[in-house]
Amino acid sequence: MDKLTCMRAYCQVVKAGSFSAAARELNLSKVLVSRYVSELEADLGVRLLQRTTRKMSVTAEGQAYFERSLVVLQDVTELEDAIKNKTGAITGRLRLAAPTEAFSVEHLMPLIGEFAQAHPSVEFDIEMSDRYTDIVDEGYDLAIRIGKLKDSSLVARKLADMQVILCASPQYIASNAPISAPEDLNTHTHIVDSNFLNGANWPFKQYETVVNIKPQPAFLINNSPAARALLLQGLGVGVCPSFTVREQLQTGELVQLLPEWELNKGGIYVVYSHRKHLSAKVSGFVDALVKHFSQRIC
Repeated sequence: MDKLTCMRAYCQVVKAGSFSAAARELNLSKVLVSRYVSELEADLGVRLLQRTTRKMSVTAEGQAYFERSLVVLQDVTELEDAIKNKTGAITGRLRLAAPTEAFSVEHLMPLIGEFAQAHPSVEFDIEMSDRYTDIVDEGYDLAIRIGKLKDSSLVARKLADMQVILCASPQYIASNAPISAPEDLNTHTHIVDSNFLNGANWPFKQYETVVNIKPQPAFLINNSPAARALLLQGLGVGVCPSFTVREQLQTGELVQLLPEWELNKGGIYVVYSHRKHLSAKVSGFVDALVKHFSQRIC
């Protein structure tokens, strides 16, 4: 029995949800895929799948084996890629998790286009989501994280600094009470991006002084470009990451408020798992990210 072939077939069945769908993905017959899974179960001495004529479900043992098999198969792929890279080009499918932010569209997509042109044998599988992605369990090669990183076993490389900025449109500023201190914000209309500062607290810091403002949002939204659009319409005052409003601050469409107070500092990072044999596609893309962002201000 070819254990890796059986493992790949089994993992595809679990991911696809059926033997028929897995067979199509693998370009194999349904009978052969079923045989691979049966051979794997016989070798392990456990039932991985419960299957009837109508449905299929994964057993507890099958789920545990599936999760560990994904890691093993990823290790094998990366080892093969690392060996091939000694004599060949960067190739393979690169799975990337990124935020659904202006950052991804304005900063990440241009780099991906350049990288794809330089390495046409690389296939990109990009998942954009504001949820936290477990790149190991979910089979991603790497992820882009923004803000302050939590402790983890992942490797993290900082790409750029990021600051959260309090701003409003000139029209809003002209028609509302002046803002000269954080406490003045309590009488203003708040536009809150819940992706940053958790949306529940705006901690202003000046030297050793910290003032916490709890916004009462007239608009609560989990998307920075959408928050920016509301700010540009003069509907309130709000905080946005620097990369979302940099252009509008430069053109004067938005104005930074309380610049002498620091709201929050963080970073833009690429994270990936510890590997003894980091694949050429991952190491090559990480290097491209570092070079790309060393030449830009976010």
